[in-house]
Amino acid sequence: MTEKEIKDVGENIVKRGRGRPVGTGGNERPDRSVQTEPGDNTKYINHSLRLAELPKVSMAVTEQVRDRIMEYFKICAEDDMKPSVAGLALALDTDRRYLWAIRTEQRGKNPEVVDLLKKAVNILDLQMVDYMQNGKINPISGIFLMKNSFGYVDKQEVVVTPQSPLGDTKDAAALEEKYKDSVVEE
Repeated sequence: MTEKEIKDVGENIVKRGRGRPVGTGGNERPDRSVQTEPGDNTKYINHSLRLAELPKVSMAVTEQVRDRIMEYFKICAEDDMKPSVAGLALALDTDRRYLWAIRTEQRGKNPEVVDLLKKAVNILDLQMVDYMQNGKINPISGIFLMKNSFGYVDKQEVVVTPQSPLGDTKDAAALEEKYKDSVVEE
């Protein structure tokens, strides 16, 4: 890179507010992606209202559920919004906990509807993985959502191996043989 190119890159970084240590003025948060821009709240509210205004579907009718799932993803694409379990639940006029119960096979009577809902949640799971892998969502938020909506866990396995503080243990007969001459008898 030329000296001018390096200078231009540096100026662009400063203009965007990156590279400034926290607490030095300007952007106090290191991750600007969590900041809202003017109009963001309106966009989010309108998207939620659009989903809430959808006509009710019967969760027992396979075609209605299939159509609503497809409509939900199309609305997210049209509104340029990330799909979510909560959003899918709102579009279906149900609760995210109900979708979790279906995914974990605790609820659901119509096997075709159960399969459709599981597949829809799996699509949402994949979306979240893609967002995380490509830096399209705040990592802390992504971890929280993946744990709470998709069952991911941080898991550490600890293997405890009992050891004698005196070294290897010997059977009682071997110890008796070893120390029998040390015992004083009266």
